[in-house]
Amino acid sequence: MSNDVRKIILGTLAGFLVLLTVWVGFLFVVACGGSLQCSKANPTPVRTSIPTLIPASLPTPQLGGAQGLSLKCRVGAISLLEAWINSGYPETDPFEFQDLNGTACTAIYAADVSTLFNEANIWYSGALPCASCHNSDLAKASAHLDLSSYKGIVAGSRRTSPDAKGKDILGDGVWDDSKLNDVLLIKNTMPLGRPQDVDLSTVMVYAGSAAPAGQSDATPTAPEEVARPSNPGGPGDAVNLTGDAAAGLKIYTSYCEVCHGTEGKLGVDNPGSDDGTVPPLNPIDSTLISSDYKTYATNIDLFIQHGSTPAGSAPAKLMPAWGDQKTLTQQQIADAIAYIISLNPTK
Repeated sequence: MSNDVRKIILGTLAGFLVLLTVWVGFLFVVACGGSLQCSKANPTPVRTSIPTLIPASLPTPQLGGAQGLSLKCRVGAISLLEAWINSGYPETDPFEFQDLNGTACTAIYAADVSTLFNEANIWYSGALPCASCHNSDLAKASAHLDLSSYKGIVAGSRRTSPDAKGKDILGDGVWDDSKLNDVLLIKNTMPLGRPQDVDLSTVMVYAGSAAPAGQSDATPTAPEEVARPSNPGGPGDAVNLTGDAAAGLKIYTSYCEVCHGTEGKLGVDNPGSDDGTVPPLNPIDSTLISSDYKTYATNIDLFIQHGSTPAGSAPAKLMPAWGDQKTLTQQQIADAIAYIISLNPTK
């Protein structure tokens, strides 16, 4: 082998050793950081013990204050309906009920009860409003019943025209006798399309308001039961008419004075009745009086329309059904109501 060839081979080996040494040194520095204690493939990065955050300023929520908070009462939807009906289903007067905690609360039809008929998803998720099927278009409304308004609810079902009176669905002010109780709880047929596993007695809503501060500890008292005639039936069209007290005086003198006395101040003897006399109309039974004229008129109208049999073993005198027997027209009844209310004005 010539010297030139030997020099080329030795030079190549020397160059290879230099390159190998440089490569190993590079890996030693990069992988282990120049330390002989290299035991991990990746060194643990240095971190602070508390993460660094950019401070943010948010407004502090304010509770109470000058206006305070208006809190509604939580109550069963069925219980709310029951309290409204048993209170005589007033349109504008507040009625009382107790919430789930036994707190005395008050509610109003327009703000609290009407939503049960006119809003979706009240009775269960996906439930249509009751008024979607029972509305003012009586020709197409289910059961010819309008639940979209107070007037429609009071007018009842199976109506032949917007001005006609239908079948009472409010049980004459007694929840247990009402059609609403029948279809919602007893027969379980409403709302339409209701799933079989939905128990309406468990449906809760927020309604009304609690007693003012300082009165919440008072023992709740049940509202006084409104007097009702013994004969069933809802209010007649007279409650929707404007009565004339002067004309009503003539009606009263001709038909009512013989039993209730002049200006309603005296009831004649009525043997066989528990009271012993015909009830006076001046003063009238206090439970019939209401600051809402239509409610007041309805309470009186029920007696005049359908009549009543006094409590007792064999009362000699009965209240005639002036409306059902068509002895008086609806306008004459409206006039008589106006006169009786004039004898017992609200304060």
